[in-house]
Amino acid sequence: MKQRQPMNPSLSRRSLLVLTGATLAACGGGDVLISAGPPGTGGTGVFAQGAISGFGSVIVNGIKFDDTQAGIELDGLSVASTVLRLGMMAVVQGQRGADLMLGTASTIEVWSAAQGPVSQISANTFKLAGMTVQTDSNTVFDGLASVAAMSPGLRVTVWGLQAGSDGQRWTATRVAVASASTVVSTGVISTLDSRNYLNGLRLTGSMTGNLNAGDLVRVQGVLSVAGDSLAVESSRAMGPGLAFQPEGDVEIEGLVTAMSSASRFMVGRFDVDASAAAYSPSNLQLLAGLRLKVIGTWKLGVLKASSIEVEDEIALQSVEIKGAIEQFVSVANFVVRGQRCDAASASFTHGTAADLRNGRMIEVKGVKAGDVLRVTDLKLVVG
Repeated sequence: MKQRQPMNPSLSRRSLLVLTGATLAACGGGDVLISAGPPGTGGTGVFAQGAISGFGSVIVNGIKFDDTQAGIELDGLSVASTVLRLGMMAVVQGQRGADLMLGTASTIEVWSAAQGPVSQISANTFKLAGMTVQTDSNTVFDGLASVAAMSPGLRVTVWGLQAGSDGQRWTATRVAVASASTVVSTGVISTLDSRNYLNGLRLTGSMTGNLNAGDLVRVQGVLSVAGDSLAVESSRAMGPGLAFQPEGDVEIEGLVTAMSSASRFMVGRFDVDASAAAYSPSNLQLLAGLRLKVIGTWKLGVLKASSIEVEDEIALQSVEIKGAIEQFVSVANFVVRGQRCDAASASFTHGTAADLRNGRMIEVKGVKAGDVLRVTDLKLVVG
């Protein structure tokens, strides 16, 4: 294990992209939403959607949001921020000030995409509630190390990114073993013979009356013994959620699910107009399935993009957590904010491995590896 002094922070490439995007948005004429001012000149509203990549503040899309005053919901229930976990897909609304990478959250909303028993397990893919779930090196696991550790019937909860226009295919950002018997399925409603279907499951019960063909919805209910129908207990439309976003920046991450033209496409459930966007890399060719970060403003149901960036694999796997050590076993086995960590090969600042113990405040940076965070840098918080 190595000793190392803290490094000075530097302006990241993404910070420059955000700055460029904010400047373009401020110069966009009639396409700009009224705001309190461009970022860095007194604060602006911000809407961010992405997988949680760190804590201390909740980190979404590289922005560290102070969550101390935020209203937080997980699957519709009010929770404390300590309940949130890496890889959960979060929607954050709040304010951002002079530092583009810092914000204050007013609301944080997290919804799982699927829950229930898995089936048809193969390689990095499995079926769940009629959905096809793909995992990759960016997926966070909890309770199992990988898809290879699954067995048919194992109940899991999935958070992830919509990967197809029909809502039936998803790329998981987090997979956690679950105990609940209810089933959750998210996708696009289809109708046949006056009956509603979701991901091949026939929807039954009085709660189906409010569902319309073509809507992207999250449905919770009870799976039939045969596994071909779902008795609906509750449903929620999964629209972009920007109807009441009157000002500021919009930042989303997601997969391209459909292409209308070279500059008009869907990212998940967002309709994106990229006709005035700056691209990174500059020669980017948009294709279905690309994982992007889109920055822009919202107008009349369309996300007017100012910058579009292909998400970097190294950045996607990078994690930063500040918190108290829990369940300390050894330097290679301890938990922070619900995440198991291995710091056996980490560089230490302000202390050594001998200083680690339950309750000790630390900051860790590392790389996701299944259900473990491989810590590269560990700083013991002084004071």
